[in-house]
Amino acid sequence: MIIMRALKYIVLFLLIFIIGGSIYIATLKADYNTKSTRTIKVPIEMVFNEINDYKNWNNWGPWLEMDSSIVASYPEITSGVGASYSWTGAEGSGSMKTISIIPNKEIIQQIDFGSGSAPEVYWKFNAVENGTEVTWGMRGKNSFSEKLYWLFKGGIEKNMTPMYNRGLELLDQYLTKEMEKHSFNFKGIVDYGGGFYLYQTTSCKMDLFNDNMREMMANVSNFMDENTIEKYGNPFVLYHKWDEENKTVMFSACFPVNVRIITTGNILTGFQEPVKTFKTEFIGDYKFSNEAWIAASKAISDAGLIATENAEPFEIYKVGPENTSNPAKWITEIYIPVN
Repeated sequence: MIIMRALKYIVLFLLIFIIGGSIYIATLKADYNTKSTRTIKVPIEMVFNEINDYKNWNNWGPWLEMDSSIVASYPEITSGVGASYSWTGAEGSGSMKTISIIPNKEIIQQIDFGSGSAPEVYWKFNAVENGTEVTWGMRGKNSFSEKLYWLFKGGIEKNMTPMYNRGLELLDQYLTKEMEKHSFNFKGIVDYGGGFYLYQTTSCKMDLFNDNMREMMANVSNFMDENTIEKYGNPFVLYHKWDEENKTVMFSACFPVNVRIITTGNILTGFQEPVKTFKTEFIGDYKFSNEAWIAASKAISDAGLIATENAEPFEIYKVGPENTSNPAKWITEIYIPVN
């Protein structure tokens, strides 16, 4: 009798505990919105494009540090609205799809952990000085079972926020490293055909070269657009004098044209004679330009060639900031006249 009475009390206690616990869990807030923000010193287009394609996520996904067994599967479309991917791992499986995009502003995705609910994962991008402010978050409404799960895990924010912080840190590290990539490809002797070009010329301190060059290129380009003059190739810079001792440079910012054009004002017409050159393809940020020119000069010497004295070397901008925000993909061709 005593044992039976004790069992009844135990069952009653368990029922009270279960009912009370269920009531407590049911009263817990269902809605959640957990997020992290980080400023990355990378152009906004580059950050957006990296995140927009699911195939890139293995470059910086923090979950790979927590579960190395994760294997991702990709359909034909992995970027843009309608893109998706799925994964399996020791902690379970899931899938994600992109449901809306505002280019360089926002990406909204829907994630499915197989728990019955489908929370939204969202990314927000904001251009700031020298970089991009990135916000990565997840919002949704927990079911009863999910409330119970997160209760024993310490809460959804406690678990998700550190992962988002780590993910943005890894994204920062990866993209910053990508921007630093550069290379030099030596093409050897090339006979450059020359031709007519429109240009502006100036002389300035070397540390002002980039700013002056961009402004002059814009001046020549605008002049051509306003006068419906066709650009007959990529812009280039013609170096007239490079004075290391005084740290000055005299150069022309040029656009090629297919015929001689009579101009007035400070936009002039020039003609480049055909010339034998040593060509180097430089891929990367312009901040590595000096390194590229040193490498090109060394390659000329290693090939047993001699740079033509008093000649005017030049560089052609095949791919630049107007084509891609990723400086690691900029392509500059360096031509040094040789004997």
